[in-house]
Amino acid sequence: MSFAVLPEVGLHYRVAGAPGLPWLVFVNALATDMRIWEPVLARMGGRVRALTHDMRGHGLSDMPPWDAASPWTVGTLGDDVLALVDHLRIDRFVLCGVSVGGLVGQDLAVRASDRLRGVVLSNTASRIGGPEIWEARLKAVREGGMVAAVGPTMDRWFPPAFQADPERLAPWRNMVARAPVEGFLGVATAIRDADLTEAVGAIDIPTLVIGGGLDGSTPPDTVRALAGRIPRARLEMIPGVGHLPCVEDPDTVAVLLVDFLREVGHV
Repeated sequence: MSFAVLPEVGLHYRVAGAPGLPWLVFVNALATDMRIWEPVLARMGGRVRALTHDMRGHGLSDMPPWDAASPWTVGTLGDDVLALVDHLRIDRFVLCGVSVGGLVGQDLAVRASDRLRGVVLSNTASRIGGPEIWEARLKAVREGGMVAAVGPTMDRWFPPAFQADPERLAPWRNMVARAPVEGFLGVATAIRDADLTEAVGAIDIPTLVIGGGLDGSTPPDTVRALAGRIPRARLEMIPGVGHLPCVEDPDTVAVLLVDFLREVGHV
């Protein structure tokens, strides 16, 4: 277990892979922790030095205070990533983010492109949902706790075939159910307020966009729209999976990541 005490937040993180390998930094989805990447890393054959972490308010990381007058933003989450890689003396890296992690990837690809050799944006959009959708979710969790979010989240994230298998579904259902309420509210507010629709046109680093054919959170059309806004981005749609291909189909995600890393000369 590793913990970085940074100026603004303490982050729980894990480094895997031999020293000297190129860095691949991962950023999670809302109400998840670093464990969502374990199936992918197990299939990458030790090709990278991987950094995973629990974002603020999630897992074992700190819960910094926030309120409506001083909310967390996607930029806040991006600053956390930069502070962590600086703490570990990581110069340049490829970043892979899913869902809100993909928003963080977009943000850093715009304002910290000198640090990135490429970015992988999985199951995300330049704007995820509308304010009214997020206000309803925030209200439900404020009033009912995380239990109010579990069922709807599973329906958006996973297709019926996945949900029908209790052994596959249970770990992720439990992960969401046990996510800290304040962490969920803080990051959900950041998603509500994020709109990178105009900004992503300035991304000038190699970009891979991944979508799931059955994704209920960021449907295929929104993922295609994101790829279309980023100059020279490559789009890969994985049929038959939902919002977390890293969980449902880690074999395909691992292959796509390794191919992308080779394309950008990172492995």
